[in-house]
Amino acid sequence: MTTALAVDLGSASGRVLAGTIVDDRIEVTDIHRFKHQAIRKNGSLIWDVDTMLEETIIGLRKAVELFPDSVSVSVDTWGVDFVPLDEDDERVGEARAYRDERTTRTLERFRELVDDRVFFDMSGNQPATINTANQLVAFRLEDPELAARTRRILFLPDYFAFRLSGVKGWSRTIASTSGLCEPGARRFNDEMFTRLGIERSWVGELDEDLTVVGPCTVPGLERLTVVRGGAHDSACAVHGLPIDEGVRAYFLSAGSWSVLGAIEAAPIMSDAAYEIGLTNEGRTDGGVRPLFNITGMWILQEIQRQWEREGTPTDTDELVAQARACAPCTHFFDPDDPRFAEPGEMQQKIDAALDEQGAPHPSSMPEYVRLIIESFARRYARAVDDLARISGTRPDQLNIVGGGSRNRLLCDLTARLAKVRVVAGPIEASTLGSLLAQLEILGHLNPADRPSIIAASAKTHVHTPARD
Repeated sequence: MTTALAVDLGSASGRVLAGTIVDDRIEVTDIHRFKHQAIRKNGSLIWDVDTMLEETIIGLRKAVELFPDSVSVSVDTWGVDFVPLDEDDERVGEARAYRDERTTRTLERFRELVDDRVFFDMSGNQPATINTANQLVAFRLEDPELAARTRRILFLPDYFAFRLSGVKGWSRTIASTSGLCEPGARRFNDEMFTRLGIERSWVGELDEDLTVVGPCTVPGLERLTVVRGGAHDSACAVHGLPIDEGVRAYFLSAGSWSVLGAIEAAPIMSDAAYEIGLTNEGRTDGGVRPLFNITGMWILQEIQRQWEREGTPTDTDELVAQARACAPCTHFFDPDDPRFAEPGEMQQKIDAALDEQGAPHPSSMPEYVRLIIESFARRYARAVDDLARISGTRPDQLNIVGGGSRNRLLCDLTARLAKVRVVAGPIEASTLGSLLAQLEILGHLNPADRPSIIAASAKTHVHTPARD
């Protein structure tokens, strides 16, 4: 048997998992999990990358002890964040988090250098304060001494791969989130660096995913080869989707926030794409993921937190089951309304939105849950229509991954309202995609066999448009 190890680092937790091919399927074993979060330090919002690396190595050592046939490891994270290094490859200052307020303070200056539409045309990404491009301008303006000491910057997954192997690189899928690449992320955009006053020497050339980084140099882990199995977590998830040959699929990652996208060979750069908020990110296999962010299940999570603060315990599965028995809603709210992006008093915010329509309030917790789920499903259906309009082709199916894939009512309603077959799962698509990619890179799995391996390994549920 052959085992690959996936390190999946999210913005609130990290985990190390092992995947072994057994009887033409992948058996996944959860090895090590740890909590982390962005923290305040000296007035800045930062990531504790030292602890994240320490916990990663702890997990990998556990994994090779349990699975002595382990051959590889790949690290994936969220996008846009980076670590600056000096001439001795030591970290310069802290690894700032994408929600650090410095980019808001420097946004006006950024727009003087590159306005929003030009930024989209040059990068294929939507303008946003969280982009690496914005962060680097803020870094240069607000921390000039640290910027002067910087010789290289590494995106987060590339930083951890470097600490495991000693090899610096810039993976295409993670770089595609930065706003520093040409549309389609085939190379960095030198003109963008010039316009923004960012040192081009801070990055090298792009490295394709599905390639080898180098042997692991951490004591006790030398048997592992560090590979690029998909540096960006969403790219990994798309690599692990159950999609039959010839099927045109969209994907929806439905968690606290949601990402809806298509699977394309080239970026979509039309006026309509810009106006709808589309951004073009890379796939592990060299293609593109045109996608946009939409509101996710945060509203449901937040109203449950409110009820629990008020003394009423909640169980999501039970509430969803009870919501299915409720009558269909006659009025809805817009999940993209900015009021719902802020925490606190979510029930009152929903009531206020209904008051503006002259609509009655739900009379029970299950009715609130039904209203929230129906409002989400309508938003997802509208998003599918928008993406079909700008891409020119409707999907044959919508693959839903993440926590929302467990919500059967949400998936049923989305299928019916969007008039598309919904395939829910696998929940852990990013892990599956990373493991498959690693085994492909090292020749232990034929890429042509990936669909059958996914079908045998992934737990999925099909929701047809006729169901409710």
